[in-house]
Amino acid sequence: MSPVNFSEDEVTRMHDDAKKYLVQRWEPRPGYKPLILTHGDGVYFWDAKRKKYLDLMSQLYNVHIGLNNREVIEAAKKQLDEMAYASPSYSNVPQIQLAKKLAQITPGDLCKTFFGNSGTEANEVAIKLAQLYRGSSKIISYWDAYHGSTYAMVSVGGSSRNRQSPGLSIFEEFKHVPSPYCYRCTFKKEYPECDLLCADFVRYTIEKEGAKSVAAFMAEPICSWAGQVVPPDSYWQKIRKICDETGVLMIFDEVMTGFARTGKMFACEHWNIVPDIETYAKGITSGYVPLGATIVNKKIADHFDEKGFPHSYTYSGHALACATSLAVIDIYIKENLADRAAKMGDYMMDELRGMQDRQPVIGDVRGLGLFMGVELVANRETKEGLQSKDLTPEQKKDPTHNPMVYLSDRAKEKGLIISSAPGTGILRMMPYLIITEEQVDEGLRLLEETLEETCKKFGYPKKG
Repeated sequence: MSPVNFSEDEVTRMHDDAKKYLVQRWEPRPGYKPLILTHGDGVYFWDAKRKKYLDLMSQLYNVHIGLNNREVIEAAKKQLDEMAYASPSYSNVPQIQLAKKLAQITPGDLCKTFFGNSGTEANEVAIKLAQLYRGSSKIISYWDAYHGSTYAMVSVGGSSRNRQSPGLSIFEEFKHVPSPYCYRCTFKKEYPECDLLCADFVRYTIEKEGAKSVAAFMAEPICSWAGQVVPPDSYWQKIRKICDETGVLMIFDEVMTGFARTGKMFACEHWNIVPDIETYAKGITSGYVPLGATIVNKKIADHFDEKGFPHSYTYSGHALACATSLAVIDIYIKENLADRAAKMGDYMMDELRGMQDRQPVIGDVRGLGLFMGVELVANRETKEGLQSKDLTPEQKKDPTHNPMVYLSDRAKEKGLIISSAPGTGILRMMPYLIITEEQVDEGLRLLEETLEETCKKFGYPKKG
């Protein structure tokens, strides 16, 4: 199927209708008109004006297998022909098959799954399971984290951008600790001399809150909102030990990192760690149909087999979503996409570090597999951030004042899609797992061109 071509008048009318009828997400940008997408194929997509873009973000970090995969589309069509929907009062065939498949491919004794419709829902389920199982309400998580945008998930996530909206309710039983962000250590230490003080602070917080009052410690294995922060060696082993010794459950949010993204099927496998509860979305269907999943270990599963879990959704275990997920997982396994992500991630990381040698505005490059962050700084020696803290809310959205907005807008003009962690100078680099070396080269060439233009416009890097 070829990209659809709309006239200028039709595109203008669609933009007008979007503004008139759609609630705007996050912070609206005055005068900004988002792309209207019409077609995708592999790592590229086209807008309503038939302009082609190379996407280094795999849409919203979720279309791991690429756009327009006919095998998955045919599997979804087949399920629609057989049964599009079944009430959660019943089981359905793909739901049962997917739950079994997840038990087979996940590490350790993770064995029983509750299905929802998104990562946010999966994380809500994880919190509720932990609180009911432990008989306690407190959850500890990171500052500078994101787990979703409902009230509970905004509360458990430590992102100031999400928590500081006037009038927004925040649940105070959710507590926060610093993430293992070595490039900008909260404790002004360096690894390994720090002896993992950030992990010890988790134990300290549990003790001060009272271990019996804490249901769980929840985190992404690689903290995305802080900019693809990969923890130092042995950090997760130490956290696992702390949770075991205090009785606090360990929840891994693998919504972004799961399903081959980091070079392993699940990121926890990099550290040989098995959480008590793990959550998935995004890559579980590669974005083709919405689906979220929460999987628990045997002791938690046995508890709720006896007590029951007072929770459900109209679309829990949706037959179409589960059938689509089974087809996507088959592709991960058949095409060995975890190994491919590891290989392509190594290649892309080497190229980015070469760019770092040429571009002093790049302060740090980090990540695992095709889950990478590039931190831009105004001054590499002082690590001064690229964005001025003195910008007004309006200026933060303005490409003439905010270099990160200028960078992404200018890249888009060149046909390149990149993204940054909001309020930071950190570029997220999470391309489709099927990307080739030639496509990586094409994207990074455009990125470096755009970086140089941005630095020239804003006078980076700064001296002294």
